[in-house]
Amino acid sequence: MTRTLTLGLMAALVTTAALAFTVAAGAAGSATCKPGVRIVDGSPARVFCGPAKSTVHLGAKTLSFPNGKCEKSGGGYVVNIGTFFPSGSKSKRPYFGIFIAKPKPGTYNKQQLSFRFNGVGHAVFAKVVLKTLHGGTFSGVEFGGGHITGSFTC
Repeated sequence: MTRTLTLGLMAALVTTAALAFTVAAGAAGSATCKPGVRIVDGSPARVFCGPAKSTVHLGAKTLSFPNGKCEKSGGGYVVNIGTFFPSGSKSKRPYFGIFIAKPKPGTYNKQQLSFRFNGVGHAVFAKVVLKTLHGGTFSGVEFGGGHITGSFTC
């Protein structure tokens, strides 16, 4: 499968999972975060809020993602943190997302993970260890290079 097709497939799957959510009005992780679908930085977007957070180690860089939501969706388990742009965007707003095949603790290979930081998108098929429905770890090789590791809590 080509890199472009793989990235397109991952984007479509993450988009489907992200847009399937309904966000309760009181789910905000901070007073300034307002969840929902709206225009952000000139593009349609979905803003996720809540207690979920993730840390990604990409080479020598450590990236932090606050304000997100973890939940069962579409037969799997989804972590969405930050602002998701289904049609792409040059926005500097961060986003982190994982779709895990089953909503139960375990080790899952080739799970879809994507994140955007400083306007640059990244995609990975990751090994995810879902320790509980409140957190886990991940590792993988980014399409086109770099090794990533990290963790998330909900």
